Amino acid sequence: MKWSFQIGSVFSIPIKVHITFLILLVFVALVGEDLHQSVFGVLFVILVFVCVVIHELSHSLVAIRFGHRVRSIILLPIGGMAQMDEIPEDPKQEILISLAGPLASIVISGILLVVLLVMDIPITFWSEDSLFEGNMALNLFWINLILAAFNIIPAFPMDGGRVLRGILGMFMEHMKATRIAVFVGQALAVVLFFTGILYNWWLALIAVFIYLGAEGEERIWAMRTALADAPVREVMLTDFVSFSPNDNLKAASEAFLHTLQGNFPVLFGKTLMGVLTREDIIRGIGEGRETERIAEVMNRKFDVTTENTKLVTLYKEMSEKHVSMMPVVRGDKLVGIVTMEQIGRYHMLSAARGAR
Repeated sequence: MKWSFQIGSVFSIPIKVHITFLILLVFVALVGEDLHQSVFGVLFVILVFVCVVIHELSHSLVAIRFGHRVRSIILLPIGGMAQMDEIPEDPKQEILISLAGPLASIVISGILLVVLLVMDIPITFWSEDSLFEGNMALNLFWINLILAAFNIIPAFPMDGGRVLRGILGMFMEHMKATRIAVFVGQALAVVLFFTGILYNWWLALIAVFIYLGAEGEERIWAMRTALADAPVREVMLTDFVSFSPNDNLKAASEAFLHTLQGNFPVLFGKTLMGVLTREDIIRGIGEGRETERIAEVMNRKFDVTTENTKLVTLYKEMSEKHVSMMPVVRGDKLVGIVTMEQIGRYHMLSAARGAR
């Protein structure tokens, strides 16, 4: 995810923080009425997100146990997100992976409850003022209970939505289970939104997040179903424009203008040396570098794929990296390119065949 950076790793899983999380810490510090409240608030938010990391790690470790690769855990102001290479299609695996997070939060609450009872601290209810004052252990006890309860709501992208889909998936086709779970999630989001308007705008914001998250989940699975097990070679273009490192940027700008291609592989013979993107061309032209060699402006660090890669895997990778063209190589030789447009066309044709 853009605008995120790694702060460490646990069990070889990178832990990343999105820049907006730092903005949240600054906001909490500024909202505090005095230095004590600001320090308390910032420390509390950090400890909450430590609990969120444990929650997401629980998902991740169970996923790894089932053989799935977890690329990273990202911390956002609205919570955490474990990024896996693929969502398990086995309903039982999805249920167990999804339940692991809320169970971890309940365990944390249980440990904190024991601490509170041993220290003879009264168990008072959570209030909004607890963000800046009160007993830290008591506050964290309530937050973890709330985190567990909130995540078990049967609405995408919450854990409960995935549990619901897993249960439905044991009795029906996965895409149908996804559609039903998405419908339930969006219906709950609508109710939560209007409740939030009446009582708490924060609930309304969460409702929007749930609604859009459910919509995105359905879109991802529709694409995944349409692409199915098709390999990259099904859609790759073998007739494309390429350049040599010694060609100038003016030639590339002409090709950009007069062809449908936006990104161009740069070859030395048949060996791929770099990728010239539309952004490189526009920036170079804007800087008056038309006569410069493409070698001076091309990207030398780029991702590639192979003919046998699953199209659904490539689509996910290109989406996450915001890449619109991917070179297809055989060894060190370029054999084709794949664009997001080509994948979209394949998706439309597959959906049309399915509807027929």
